Amino acid sequence: MLAPVKLAAGQAWSAWRGYPAMRRTLLAARPGPPILVTGVYRSGTTWAGAMLAPAGLWHLHEPFNPNRGLWEDELAYAEAGTAQPEIDRLVAELVGGGHRATLRLPRSGRWFTPLRLLPIKPRRVLIKDPSAALLSEYLVRRHGMRALIMFRHPAAVVGSFLRLGWPTGSLVRRLLASAALMDGPLARMGGAMEEAAGRDDAFSGSVLCACVARALWDFSERNPESMIRASFEDLCRDPIDGFRTLFERLDLAYGDQVREEQVRLTAGGQDREDGEHGVLRASGELAERWRSRVSAADLTVIRSTWENLGPPLYREPVDWQREQERA
Repeated sequence: MLAPVKLAAGQAWSAWRGYPAMRRTLLAARPGPPILVTGVYRSGTTWAGAMLAPAGLWHLHEPFNPNRGLWEDELAYAEAGTAQPEIDRLVAELVGGGHRATLRLPRSGRWFTPLRLLPIKPRRVLIKDPSAALLSEYLVRRHGMRALIMFRHPAAVVGSFLRLGWPTGSLVRRLLASAALMDGPLARMGGAMEEAAGRDDAFSGSVLCACVARALWDFSERNPESMIRASFEDLCRDPIDGFRTLFERLDLAYGDQVREEQVRLTAGGQDREDGEHGVLRASGELAERWRSRVSAADLTVIRSTWENLGPPLYREPVDWQREQERA
């Protein structure tokens, strides 16, 4: 019975002992606009957020995910030209240091930790949230955010949906229920979405993936200075140099401590890609893993859907070869 008490006491001691160094790191961060890291679900946003956070960012994890209790609508959409007071209120609270239960910083998970209890005004905020993908244009235009948009091979994304049993059909139904979304970014997608809404399989996952990716691509086409595209596969193959370039584009300080943490996150831990939010991985192997996992039948469905609905990525035949075909 004492074990949970001892664990909590140990966590508290560790958190309070490490707080001065963490506070110095946070207060030494270069000031700048908030950063949104987003993309289709399962596209590597958790990893990307973790790789950016060592720059001293106030790292918030999925505040627009309805499971957090701060926002109700999964994959909500807001047209950038019309003010949305509820979004604006939540963003102001997040950027001002509120809702600390969403923090994803070392030793911040329990309510009794200093990062949750003591006053501190964030110098620069990072919001990692694929649930906010369709809000990204609104957030960059109306709140001055910079967005990092992660794109990942649709076979990897859909394969992950299938392994985890994601309710992709119900998510498509949510998108269909938004008149603004169906009259705007997804106007030409309605037929495929109607077909996908009643099922949870490779087709519904492919439609969800392609629709969100297409909307993000179009948003970034209209906002090239404030929305940066990143390839998950390219970052996996060369994570250190790839993220160093992103640090420069986002005006983040890069040093030895940042590099050491990034090395740990890409080569030093157990690969947990099948989990909900794992970030320690052998990144060089991860980009191609879907080639030995996704069946030929599912791959045919994913490729056809992507070519009909998705953005102009992953269009070469070699992009779709399974492991057996590459030998």
